[in-house]
Amino acid sequence: MDYYNRSQLPILSFDKAPEALEREDVRRILCEKPCNIVFIEVCEKLYGIVSRGDVSRARRAGEDKIPVNRSFTYIVGKQFMEAREIFREKKTIQEIPVTDSEGRLMGMCSRTDDLLYLEYLEYSNPWEGNRYIRPFLEQLEKVIFVRAPKGDTRREKIIDQWIREFTKCGVQCELIDFAELLERQDEDTTILIVDEETNRGGYFVTESLDGSVYRSDYVHTFRTYERLMSDPSYDELIQKLADFGIKIYNLYYSEDENTEGRKRLWNGMRQWLEQPEARNVNPHVTPSSAQGFYGELNKGTYAAEVGKMYFGMEANNVYTRMKDIQSPYLNIVNGERVTTGQPAEADHTIWFFGPCIIIGSFVEDQYTIESILQKKINEAGYSCKVVNCGCRETPYQEMIRITSTPMKPGDIVVMCVDNRPVAGTESVDMTELLDNNNAPAEWLLDNPAHCNHKANALYANELYERMERGGFLSAEVQQTEHPAMLTRDLAVNALHLDLHYNTFHPKEGEIIGFVGIHGNPFTRGHRYLIETASKQVDCLICQIIEDEVGAFSYAERFAMAVEGTRDLPNVKVVGSGPFQATRNVFQEYFVRIEPADMRKSAILDTMIFCEVVAKRLGITYRFVGDERHNPKMQYANELLKELLPPYGIHVVEIPRIQTGDRPISASSARIAAAAGDKETLLQHVPETTLPFIIGNDE
Repeated sequence: MDYYNRSQLPILSFDKAPEALEREDVRRILCEKPCNIVFIEVCEKLYGIVSRGDVSRARRAGEDKIPVNRSFTYIVGKQFMEAREIFREKKTIQEIPVTDSEGRLMGMCSRTDDLLYLEYLEYSNPWEGNRYIRPFLEQLEKVIFVRAPKGDTRREKIIDQWIREFTKCGVQCELIDFAELLERQDEDTTILIVDEETNRGGYFVTESLDGSVYRSDYVHTFRTYERLMSDPSYDELIQKLADFGIKIYNLYYSEDENTEGRKRLWNGMRQWLEQPEARNVNPHVTPSSAQGFYGELNKGTYAAEVGKMYFGMEANNVYTRMKDIQSPYLNIVNGERVTTGQPAEADHTIWFFGPCIIIGSFVEDQYTIESILQKKINEAGYSCKVVNCGCRETPYQEMIRITSTPMKPGDIVVMCVDNRPVAGTESVDMTELLDNNNAPAEWLLDNPAHCNHKANALYANELYERMERGGFLSAEVQQTEHPAMLTRDLAVNALHLDLHYNTFHPKEGEIIGFVGIHGNPFTRGHRYLIETASKQVDCLICQIIEDEVGAFSYAERFAMAVEGTRDLPNVKVVGSGPFQATRNVFQEYFVRIEPADMRKSAILDTMIFCEVVAKRLGITYRFVGDERHNPKMQYANELLKELLPPYGIHVVEIPRIQTGDRPISASSARIAAAAGDKETLLQHVPETTLPFIIGNDE
C-alpha cells in the first residue's frame, strides 16, 4: 500500500454540488495529475469521486456527462491499518480517499505501491548489481519518458535517476507530457510511465474518455520494465534447463502474411475484431462467431458457458497460480487445470506453462491441448502424465512457475513465453500449422493462441509427432536425489543472485553473516537482532522475505528495514527473491500443519541456502531469533542447527528483547496499530517504522 498527499491528486473544486461532470474537465485534470480516480470537492470538502468504471458506464449508457459517484469508500484520518483491511476484504477497490475529521481531503491510499518500491530501489542499486541491465540498455536506441506532474518531487526524482542511467548506456531519452501519450503511443517506441497509478490514468483517459485502445504493449511502468530488463536471465535459464536434459518445446505464432493462407487467416481475425461486440482487450467468443468457432459443439448455452469462462488468479510478486474451481466445463485443482485421462503415476511428466493457449481459455477441459495430447499418449501406451500449469502471468512470473516445478532429467516442457523463439527450445509456429492444414479463420478470435478445440487438436498432434519422433516419450528416466534442486539452483542464480549481487565480492578473510526476516512490520526486536548480528561480522546480509502474505507489502517491509538500519554501515538489506522462505519452496509453512510435517519443504529451503546462496556469497554465519513461542519457526531453527554446520556455517541464536514482561513482537505491533494505540505501538516498533503505519505528521 502507498499513500499519496492531496498535492499529487487530481481534484476538481466547486462552490455548488454538481450532479455530473463534463468529460473535458475530467480529461484536463487527469492530464495534469494522472490517477485512477478524480476527486470532487464542494466548499473545500470531499463530495464525491469519478472513477474509470464510472466513465465507462456513462459511455455505454450514451450519457454526455459523467455522473458524480457519492457512494464510495473512504477513511477518516490516516488509519492505514483500516485501509489495509479494506483492501484485503474488497479486491475491487484500488484506491481509498483519506479525509480529516471535517471532511477535507488529505490524500489517498493506493493498493499498489510500486512508487514506494522505486524510491527504495536506489538503495539496492540494480543499475550496478543486476548484471543483465547494462547489456539490455546498450541494445536500445530510444525511449520516451512521460514527465512527472508539476511539483511532484517523488516522481521527478525517480524519473531523473532512470534517465541518467539510460543516457549512460547511450539510449536517446525524450520527455513528453502525459497529454501527449495518446498521440505518441502508436509509434514503434517504448514509452515509460513511472508507476501504476500514472499507468491507470493512461487507461482512464484513452479507453474510458477517448474510447481508444491503450497500447500496453508499448507503454510500460518502471516496475514492469525492470522485469523486461532482466529478460536475458530467462533465456539463460531455459538454455540451462535444456542442457540438464529437459526437452523444451516453445509455442509461438508468427505474424507475417507471406502466403495466401496466412493472409486469409489474419484478414479473418481482423474482421472479427471489427465486430461491435468484440474487443482486443480480454477477448471472448461473441454470439455472431459462436457457430463457426464451436461448430457441432454449439448447442443450447454452450458458447455462453464455455466461451466466457472466468479464470481467477492468485498472484503476487513471487507466486502465481490459477484459483481452484469446479464446474461442468472448467476444473482447476491445486492451481492446475484438469487434464482429462491423466494417470496418477507415470515414468515421464510433460509440463505445460504459459497463458491463454496453454490454459485453454475458450474450450472445456477435454479439448485443451493437454487433454488431447494425453489421450493420444494413452492410446499409444506410453507412460506419460501431462500437467497443465497454465496461468495468465508475466514472463517473469512464468519463469518462476517453471523453476518452481520439481522437474527431473527426461521430463518434457511445453511453454509459451512472450510469443518469440527462445534459445534452447524447439519452436512450434502455430500460424504455420494453421496455414499448412488450411484451417479456417473461424477457428480463431484475434490471434492463433485464442482458438477453438480443432486448432488445439492441430497443435497437440504436432507436439505428439515431434515427441514420438525424438524418442522422448520412451526415453530412459534419470533419477536424482533432490529433483527440486535442479530447477531451484538455476532459478536462485538467474532470478535472484545475478540480479542483486553482481558487484558483491567479499574480500579475503571477511566474515559474511546472514539474517532473514519477514518484518511485518519492522520492530525493535528486528532492530536488536540485526544490530547484535552486525557486531559479530564484517558484512551482514539482511534478507526480507518477498512473499506477500502479511498485512504489509514487500515494498513497505523493505522500506521499513532500510530506514530502521540506515545507521548500521555494514548491513546490506536485500529482497529474498522468489525461492527462499516463500510458497514456491516452503509451502507447508503457510498452511496449518504440525511442524514435523513440513520437514521436506524446510530441508529444501535450507539446501537452497547452503548449496546456492551461502556458497556463492561466502556466508559463514547465520543468525536467528529465539522462536520458542512459534513452534514452526523453532522447528526451522533446529533444522538449521542440524544442517548448516557441515557446510561450515555457524548458527547463532539471539534471545528476544522484551517490553515490560512481554516479548516484543510484530503481531503485538499490528494489534496496537489497528487499535490506534500509539503508546503501545512505540514499545514494539522504532520511530522509523511509524510513518508506514500511521503516516507522517504534516
